[in-house]
Amino acid sequence: MKHTQSFHKSLPYLEQFRHLQRYLLLGGIKAPAKLVYLFLLGGAAIIDISILSYFIGLVWEYKLRVLYLIIITLVMFSLGYFLIFMVFWLLFLLILDYLKFKRRAELEEILPEFLRLVSANHRAGLPLDVSLWKANRPRFGILSVEVDELARKTYATGDLMGPLEEFGRKYDSPLLMRVISNLIEGLKTGSDIASLLDDVSNNVRTIKNTRKELASEVENYMLFITITVLIISPLMFSLTSKMAELIEGVKSILLSSGTEQAASTVEMPFKITQSNVGKPFQYYFDIFVYLMTATSSVVSVLLMSTIKYGNIQSELKKIPVYFVISLVCYTLFKLMFSNFIKI
Repeated sequence: MKHTQSFHKSLPYLEQFRHLQRYLLLGGIKAPAKLVYLFLLGGAAIIDISILSYFIGLVWEYKLRVLYLIIITLVMFSLGYFLIFMVFWLLFLLILDYLKFKRRAELEEILPEFLRLVSANHRAGLPLDVSLWKANRPRFGILSVEVDELARKTYATGDLMGPLEEFGRKYDSPLLMRVISNLIEGLKTGSDIASLLDDVSNNVRTIKNTRKELASEVENYMLFITITVLIISPLMFSLTSKMAELIEGVKSILLSSGTEQAASTVEMPFKITQSNVGKPFQYYFDIFVYLMTATSSVVSVLLMSTIKYGNIQSELKKIPVYFVISLVCYTLFKLMFSNFIKI
C-alpha cells in the first residue's frame, strides 16, 4: 500500500487528474471538474475523428481498403485517442499552472500594502474583521474581491478563522498561507495583531526586494541570451540562406554551359530537387527557420525566467515578442544580403 501511494505521488499529472477540482480552484476556474473532463474528452474525440477521416480518405483507393480501415480505426480509437487526450491534458495543465502563478503573483504584489492598512485600522481600535474590511480598496484587484467574500462569510457565520483558512486554500501561495497561519495563531493566543501584521508586512517587503536584487544581478546573462536569439541566430540563418542560393546559382550556370562534370563538384551536402510542381529550397528552409526560431524563443525565455526569477512562468508573455522580433531580423538580414552578391 505504501509503495502504491508513493508511486501516485511521483506522478504529478495523475495526482492532478484525481484532484482536478482543487487545482481548478487554485487556478481561479469556477467550472465543475466534470465539465472540464467532458470538454477535454470531447475535444480529443473531435480531433481523433478528424484524423481518422483523413486517413480513410488516403487508403480508400487501395485494394485491401477494408483491412486497412479496420486497422486504422482500431489504432485511432485506442492508442490514437489516448495520445491526443494526453496532449490536451498536458496543454490544459500548462494553462492551469500559468493561471495559478498569475493569481499568486498578483496577490503577493499587493499583500504588503493591504497588511499595513489592516494594521493601521487595528491600532485605531477596530476589530480584526472590521479592519480587514475597512482596509479593502478597489485598486487591490483580486484581493479586493476575496476580502469582500471573506467579510460576507464572517458576518454570516460569526467566525473569522474558518473563512481565513478557506481563503488561503484558494491560492498556491506559501507566503499567503504563512500570513494566515500567523493571524490565526495570534487570534488564538491573544497576541498583538497590529505588531504581528507590521512584522509580516515588513518581511514580505524584504522578500520582494531580495528577489529584485537577485534578478538585477543576472542582467548580463539575460543580455547575452537576448542578443543571441534576436540578432545572431537570424544573422546566421540569413547567411546560410544566401550561401545556399549562391551554390544553386553557380550550379545552374555550370549546367547551362554544358559542363556537367564541373557542376557535379558543386553539390550541396544534401540533394535539392526542384520540379515544376515541387517547392523551391528557400520554401523549406524558411519553414525550418520558423521552427527553429520558435524553439529558440521558447527555450531562451524559459531559461531567462528560471535564472532571473526561479520559475518558468514569469516571462511567458515574452515568447511571442521574441519570436516576432527574430523573424523580423531574419527578413531584414535576408533583404540586406540579397543586394550583396547576385548571380
